[in-house]
Amino acid sequence: MTQIVSTTCAADGTITTFTLNGETLVPLGTSPVGKGVSAMAPDATGLRAHVSLKEPAGVATVALNPDNGIWTQTSHRPLPTHPSYLVRSHDGRFLLGADYGRGVGTVWPVAADGSLGEPTASVEHKRLHSVIQVGQHVYFISLEEDLVACYALTDDGRLEALPQATVACPAGSGPRHVVASEDGRNLYVVTEFSGEVLRFTRDAGTGALEHVQTVAAHDTSAGLGHSVIDEDPVANHYVWGADLHFAGPEGRWLVVSERTESTLAVLPVADSGMLAEPVSIARVNTQPRGFVVTPDGAHVVCPGEKSQNLGLYRVEDDGRLVDVAQAPNGAGANWARIVEA
Repeated sequence: MTQIVSTTCAADGTITTFTLNGETLVPLGTSPVGKGVSAMAPDATGLRAHVSLKEPAGVATVALNPDNGIWTQTSHRPLPTHPSYLVRSHDGRFLLGADYGRGVGTVWPVAADGSLGEPTASVEHKRLHSVIQVGQHVYFISLEEDLVACYALTDDGRLEALPQATVACPAGSGPRHVVASEDGRNLYVVTEFSGEVLRFTRDAGTGALEHVQTVAAHDTSAGLGHSVIDEDPVANHYVWGADLHFAGPEGRWLVVSERTESTLAVLPVADSGMLAEPVSIARVNTQPRGFVVTPDGAHVVCPGEKSQNLGLYRVEDDGRLVDVAQAPNGAGANWARIVEA
């Protein structure tokens, strides 16, 4: 199986692809798909994905030719605005989306050809930024309301609010992206405005969450201020947290991006799920919004919104990140995914 890295380049309106062989990134193809392309959700085969577009606004279905790395659009679902986050349901039957601009979370059925049908469910919270399915439960993250909204996903694609309908995040923290531990007992949310990781324990039966830990995940020596909603974080030298993913053997590290100082912080994860302070903070390509970790957990692939390079970083046994390769990339790269095709 060939590992193919895909990055969405919003400024160019393209998806760029690379083959990843050991510690070598080789440019493979560039596919025009539409301006503002961002969130990308591959299916289980790796040969089809859904991507968010600003122009024309909506969600496009794209198919990959693994021989040349070209993604070809096969259908387009028009929407008033573009979702900021997309993910396939565990069974592949639905696409879940979080729309930051409209504050709407949506569930669409996915047809055999990858096209999207009429929504089966929608929910509203201000500035929704991400969504995750854990077991039978779905969690939407609201950046403006500082909360996690909790639902059950039914077999026919409806969303039913859990008895604990929402769980609060620290006021003004700006929760953004979310990941879950492999056993589903812990959820981790990176905050955009405070640059922290919030850890929630999860009851597998009820889906209930409890906020149990907060850990800084940015360069605290850089003098970054606490972000304020709708203010320019770079101009004001504010914290600007973005994305997070597990890395290392059995997910022993949690890697977190921060854009103002262009860093990736590496936090240890204990068997219990408890986090510790970062063991390393690496400078990476400018403004790392979204990134991805290789399936074996050994490398981080990180583009930068203000860099036209794609970086490959080795995860050392002590949690340090070592820059091992760079490859030319498109402009405005904000998302990365790896498929084996």
